[in-house]
Amino acid sequence: MLLGHFAVGLLAKPLAPRVPLPVLVIAPQVLDLVWPVLLAAGIERAHVVPGLLAASPLDLEYMPYSHSLVAALGWSLLFAAGYGALTRDRRGTWVVGLLVLSHWVLDVVAHRPDMPLGLEGPRVGLGLWHSVAGTLLVEGLLFAAGVLAYTRATRPRDRAGVIHWWLFVALLAALFVANVVGPPPPSIDFVIGLAAAALLLPVWAAVIERHRETVAPPTRR
Repeated sequence: MLLGHFAVGLLAKPLAPRVPLPVLVIAPQVLDLVWPVLLAAGIERAHVVPGLLAASPLDLEYMPYSHSLVAALGWSLLFAAGYGALTRDRRGTWVVGLLVLSHWVLDVVAHRPDMPLGLEGPRVGLGLWHSVAGTLLVEGLLFAAGVLAYTRATRPRDRAGVIHWWLFVALLAALFVANVVGPPPPSIDFVIGLAAAALLLPVWAAVIERHRETVAPPTRR
């Protein structure tokens, strides 16, 4: 998935209002941040195979240290421990850990059976990427729910808080559509480069964070 990972981060804002937007953006993407590093180092393997799946050309040959369930649990605990040590936000720590783990769950929905449970398998996957229409519908609806949740849970401090937020949403949506219906990337090295460029998104999220504030939940009477 692409848009779905951002969606779950946005959906988590009402559950953990103290967690800043850059963390909500990064946490569901942790596995995909580790993956290109391991690819570049030759530890994991993937190839671009045009036409492999209707919505994705990636042949994810070997990725036990980034995308197995065992590894996902380990990365979840590590990231949550780091967040908890820095913030002392207990609720946020649990939510952040679950967001990291959510990446594996959503990838199982999207991928063909190439998602390993243990380091050596077995592999699972429900294959949403076999359908372009299904991918657009499922991820689009999930992202719309996430955008709605974050928009309701925060409010702009100024005009920049409106402009940056909706430009961010529009860019993610455009990248998603281009990724699903556009031409396949020319090589796996190109994919690694795109992953590196995606590190600018949390930086932009930090800008948004400065111009928006969390809406206090209504008090119960």
